[in-house]
Amino acid sequence: MSQPLLALGPHIFTIAPLNFQSIERETEACWPSIPRFGTAPGRQFTGFGEDPITISGLLFPEEMGGRDAYESVRATQAAAQPVLMVGWATASAARVFGRVVILRISDTQSIISREGQGRRVEYEIEVAPYPDNGRLGLFY
Repeated sequence: MSQPLLALGPHIFTIAPLNFQSIERETEACWPSIPRFGTAPGRQFTGFGEDPITISGLLFPEEMGGRDAYESVRATQAAAQPVLMVGWATASAARVFGRVVILRISDTQSIISREGQGRRVEYEIEVAPYPDNGRLGLFY
């Protein structure tokens, strides 16, 4: 088995067969504008935003496999349960992102085979933190 790069619940992303090319992370602090009489508006902190993370990847299932592993992420999404997300920086060091929910999975399949499946699969998986008892875990 290849060196793990990322775990999304039971799904282990490695160099091959199930890999990813990029992770896009967005964080938001909510500071709405509050009108004040006779002066400039003020701002008040009201909490954090959705803070999604998008995992993007590229598979070549006929050459390297990975189609079943990728499709099993959809089964985890359908189970509608939070999962733990962990990323590895080195063989012995990991970064625990915390519990997340799988919001969206999309793919573009091209170079269609005789079986009607894409030989090239570009995908995106969007996850967001799952707050435990109002805490957002290790995202902040």
